[in-house]
Amino acid sequence: MMQTVFETKAAEFLKKHGEYFESREAEHNLILSLSHAALAKQQKGEKSDTRFAALMNDDGLVVAAVQTPPHNLVLSRATTPEIEPLADALAEAGWTFPGIVGPAGEASTFADRWALKTKQKSVEYMDQIIYSLKQVLLPPMAEGKSRLAKAGEEKLLASWVVKFAQDALPKSEQLNEAEAVKKASELIAAERLMVWDVGGTPRAQAGFSGTANVARINMVYTPPEERGRGYASAVVADISQRQLDAGKKMCCLYADARNPVSNSIYRKIGYEFVGRSSLYVLEKKS
Repeated sequence: MMQTVFETKAAEFLKKHGEYFESREAEHNLILSLSHAALAKQQKGEKSDTRFAALMNDDGLVVAAVQTPPHNLVLSRATTPEIEPLADALAEAGWTFPGIVGPAGEASTFADRWALKTKQKSVEYMDQIIYSLKQVLLPPMAEGKSRLAKAGEEKLLASWVVKFAQDALPKSEQLNEAEAVKKASELIAAERLMVWDVGGTPRAQAGFSGTANVARINMVYTPPEERGRGYASAVVADISQRQLDAGKKMCCLYADARNPVSNSIYRKIGYEFVGRSSLYVLEKKS
């Protein structure tokens, strides 16, 4: 018998399903990051809007979903292909989201069922490759050095955050200038944004987040006029090595499967294929 169990407490959700997520942590890094961020807030007595759902059968977990409104729904890897009842349950519970992110097969199945249930059509916006790395292969030496982004660079890096989002993300996930400055400032303050510096000027950037065990590299961006000089390879390699040196057991990242340049960069520095992830964008309800 299948049933969908809803949770609002991150601690309960992780207690029940955290071990399964951690067994394939590169694929579940996003769902774990959202869950742990919600847990940290709740442990401080702060409000968290993140919500959790798990489709269960007699053997245990079938598939899980996490969402922090108004952002995308994030799906776990499923233990069986029959995940349609989760879409039915979320629709009946009134959940809304702009898109669906998850392993390619699960995201496709859920999106099809969601469209059938809600009449809300979807389109696959991005086919992504999930990579993981446990040992860095250093790229050819590029001019310059890696360093943390610093105060005073917010406007420049915010413009890169905007351009990165325009290149890589659907409109629902893009930021305006003020939002990008706020995000860049927060990342700088948290020391989670690195730049490749040549002569005192940033030439490329990459951010990082993740869990206690796995670092997730993100927001890799080089302005068009600076490309082809090895800056992105250099900053991603440096961040990855720093994270491993700090005790992470691995690093992971998501790359657009249709971008041969970025995929080549990541493979050359040691990132290996883990699986495929899809992002489906839902049409807006009238």
